[in-house]
Amino acid sequence: MEGVRDEIRSLPGYRKCSPMTLKSSVSTLSDLNEIAVLRNKARAIDRAQAVIEFDLTGTVKNANENFLSLMGYSLAEVRGRHHSMFCEPEIVEAPEYAAFWSDLAEGKLHDGEFKRIGRGGREVWIRASYNPILDDNGVTIGVVKYAMDVTATKSVEAELLGKVAAIDRAMAVIEFDLEGHVLAVNENFLTLMGYAREEVIGQHHRMLCGADQTRTPAYKAFWQRLGRGDYESGEYRRLAKGGKDVWIQATYNPIFDLNGNPCKVVKYAYDVTASKIRNAEFEGKVNAIGRAQAVIEFDLHGNILDANENFLAAVGYSLEEVRGKHHRMFCDPAFTQTAEYASFWDRLGRGQFEGGEYRRLTRSGNDIWLQATYNPILDLAGRPIKIVKFASDITQAKLRNIEFEGRVDAISRGQAVVEFDLDGHVVSANENFLRVMGYSLREITGQHHSMFCSQDYIVSEDYRDFWLRLNKGEFFSGRFARVGKYGREVHIQGIYSPIVNLRGETVRVVKYASDITDQVKLEHDIRSKSQQMTSIVGELSGSIAEITANTRTATTLASETQGNAEQGSEALGSAIAAIDLIQKSSTEISDIVKVIGEIASQTNLLAFNAAIEAARAGEHGVGFSVVAGEVRKLAERSSEAAHEISKLIQESTMRVNQGTDRSQHARLAFERIVGSVNKTGESIREIAQSTDAQQRVSRTVVELINDLTSSTAQQRKVG
Repeated sequence: MEGVRDEIRSLPGYRKCSPMTLKSSVSTLSDLNEIAVLRNKARAIDRAQAVIEFDLTGTVKNANENFLSLMGYSLAEVRGRHHSMFCEPEIVEAPEYAAFWSDLAEGKLHDGEFKRIGRGGREVWIRASYNPILDDNGVTIGVVKYAMDVTATKSVEAELLGKVAAIDRAMAVIEFDLEGHVLAVNENFLTLMGYAREEVIGQHHRMLCGADQTRTPAYKAFWQRLGRGDYESGEYRRLAKGGKDVWIQATYNPIFDLNGNPCKVVKYAYDVTASKIRNAEFEGKVNAIGRAQAVIEFDLHGNILDANENFLAAVGYSLEEVRGKHHRMFCDPAFTQTAEYASFWDRLGRGQFEGGEYRRLTRSGNDIWLQATYNPILDLAGRPIKIVKFASDITQAKLRNIEFEGRVDAISRGQAVVEFDLDGHVVSANENFLRVMGYSLREITGQHHSMFCSQDYIVSEDYRDFWLRLNKGEFFSGRFARVGKYGREVHIQGIYSPIVNLRGETVRVVKYASDITDQVKLEHDIRSKSQQMTSIVGELSGSIAEITANTRTATTLASETQGNAEQGSEALGSAIAAIDLIQKSSTEISDIVKVIGEIASQTNLLAFNAAIEAARAGEHGVGFSVVAGEVRKLAERSSEAAHEISKLIQESTMRVNQGTDRSQHARLAFERIVGSVNKTGESIREIAQSTDAQQRVSRTVVELINDLTSSTAQQRKVG
């Protein structure tokens, strides 16, 4: 009996029994049996639950192995310590904690779920009851706590509650009875459908459906299946308040009671109206793409599954000819043998997207260029299941682009090219530009365009307007004065051309330019020389004017000389005619003198004969002889005189002949003089015409020089 008492006393709940009760209980055998039952129950509790005893201040007096194992301590580590060692500091510091122990001291029981802290800060959830221990007088003398570890259950419960709360926050939730009447609804559902709570509670599900749906056998069968506990899910078209269509992705979930019988239905839904509209739009777009583009489908290895008419028309095959064949049938055989081609399909097989411009082969072996995207299609698990290629035939555009790129490359090779962003910062520049300006690409990338301009121009309103207008899409062309490295003056003939995107918005500015520094220097020299030439031509014009005046004077004198020469020639002609008359008269006189001479000779001969005859006559012939002698002398003198006259006439004739010859020579000379004077006059007139032409040309030269000077000055202006 004493052993039984000791066992009873050793039980943690022993002090709940008053001594008087115990004495009366053990007074009989039945009481002993009851005690044995209590003992076994106490042991069962001790084996099944965590038990710990406290005094009224909360100090630990004892604890069983279950409790110690649960919290991770030994009895020595907890005995004499306060209950607060198992609580978080914020719990201990709260007024409710002091009230908790005050209630226990007053004999009030506390039970519930509590979060406690085990060794090492480990979180432990317990389902516990704090039981005040009373003495025979009903005074509380201690507290015993019976507890069960519900940490795992609490974690699962917390997770479930968290999930339910998350679902409730994220989804539209509504509960129905098995006939379809609304039992409960959350705010998301009310917001989605546009109703107030009181408008839907107790109403039938059909209020959310169109009449065309609710009258069908399918709708009745739908609720019959749910009433049997069948699960339903899918996309559903429902009607919100006001008759607006709402598409939802929903699950109808039967809820079962403890006997496994369905007791209600919970629907979880989310609004897919926007995605449904998008999907409809996507389907429309895909269909539109199928009508507008070449589309072909492959498995993950590159074997052809399907192709639309656009693709087949582009490559010249029928569907039967390509289905089941490998993609390589459209490629250059040399390319299909490369590692690049194998890697291409390996990437697609891993779900990677590929896009770009591709050269392919048609049935006839001709090149075709495609702008294409290879799009892996994924299943719900995110695994690629096939490849869809969308393509457009860009062969003609590619050929044009090749030509265009060739032209651009030619421009880039021949000109200085630099790109700016809209703020004027350098994005890129080619070698020609760098060579002209004397910089490296690293030195100018990211720098502002103003680094190439003079300080005066940078601070000007023109420079500010220059970039504002470029940003608006205006382009500038002309000659520009710029500053190269180390302040070197550079002149360029350039075009600032805004580049626009597909929306017509200016995105950057490209400048194409040619170095005309040497040309500008040459023009400067031309202007300088032009001024000198203008002065020289002015002097030349003066000289030409003077020559013109002198030429006119010479022309007048030549005309007068020609007139005098012609008059002299005419007078000489008259003199020659008079000389001819004199020569003719001299000839006639010479003939007369000759006759006289002949008469004198005959007279002399007669006188000589008369003298002979007088001599013969003697005295009778003396007088005759004297006369004959005188006649003979006279004849001799006449003969001598005739001879002298003849001689003089001959000399005169000779001199007349000489005069005639000289006059003829003079006449010829005068004729030559007249001819020369004519030629001189003609030459002088030609000189006069030439000087007039020179004067006109000089004026034209002066005008051209002025035009050249003006043109070079105009070209130097900065646009």
